[in-house]
Amino acid sequence: MELNELLREHLRKYSAYEPGEQPMEDGWLKLNTNENPFPPIPEILNDIKNAVNEKIRLYPDPTSFELRKEILNVLLRDKDTLTNRNSIFIGNGSDEIFDVIFKMFIDPGDEIVIFYPSYGLYKVLATLYNAKITEIQLNDDFSIPDSAFNAKGKLMFINSPNNPNGKSYGNATILKLCGSFPGVVVVDEAYGDFSTQTSLPLLKKVKNLIVNRSFSKSFSIAALRMGFALADPEIIKEMNRVKLPYNTNYLGQIAALSCIKHSNKIFERNKKIIEERNRLTEELNKFNGISVLPSDSNFIFIKFEDKSKTLKFVWDLKEMKILVRHFSKPGLYNYIRLTVGMEVDNNKFIDAFQKIADKYL
Repeated sequence: MELNELLREHLRKYSAYEPGEQPMEDGWLKLNTNENPFPPIPEILNDIKNAVNEKIRLYPDPTSFELRKEILNVLLRDKDTLTNRNSIFIGNGSDEIFDVIFKMFIDPGDEIVIFYPSYGLYKVLATLYNAKITEIQLNDDFSIPDSAFNAKGKLMFINSPNNPNGKSYGNATILKLCGSFPGVVVVDEAYGDFSTQTSLPLLKKVKNLIVNRSFSKSFSIAALRMGFALADPEIIKEMNRVKLPYNTNYLGQIAALSCIKHSNKIFERNKKIIEERNRLTEELNKFNGISVLPSDSNFIFIKFEDKSKTLKFVWDLKEMKILVRHFSKPGLYNYIRLTVGMEVDNNKFIDAFQKIADKYL
């Protein structure tokens, strides 16, 4: 058997998504994958522990009924958005939601629109489903260019706040894109809980919009892979038709319900991340040759005026067992993406950065 000859032809040159480095040994400061630095609050952990009982021998609710109800009635009650339970889809993390959307809409050769730079999985999934990709370069300030309003295709993906720069897009821009684009616009708000901006109210104005949200970032349950999407009920109906029958697990549903129950406490704690984001920005902007882009997320994007020094910082930080994210891609070589940690972690980073700066800046 020659495996390569049995694979779908376009997969022979397919490159899978590469997550940020995940060290297996202790002692590392991980500021490279935008995880929440705080553990789940004790109340959530207790709810998960109490749920480990005889019910784990049973299949989970395939419709996530209770979770959908609580998301709309509690988590999103102040967002001025859709309130119909049939307008919400529960997924095994944001990534599965995107995969389901591709399953729904994309035949080989169909066109999708993505922006560069942005979250890399959109392009990976487009390649996996053999779509034709139109990649639109963002402006130098990472804003959406006017050419996007002439784009055509079945799907358009917008990350807001955008990864890697961390800034949200205004609703006026997104509403205009929904009006000009002939297909479905997907707004990925994985980091939306750290921003004052959300596209959720636009769902009451247009029908070709899907807004995605995650429990991974702000709620500290990334390992349990829970996410949700809101859209017109007709879109959600089709998403449920093509998803796997039991796509989210029982403990994940319990954890997400607990997150909602204790969301006020979690959001209050996450204010510390925003405070630390602002403090890191202020401290790093004091260095000559360094500037930090405005961010609405739980990470910041650090620009080096002299790009030859960027990798020196990355590798010296790694020598100190501090991981940050560097993208060896066009237009991004002179940037480092830094996840905001707890105060003690950020102090450790600033101290290390100062030592390296003394050598190179």
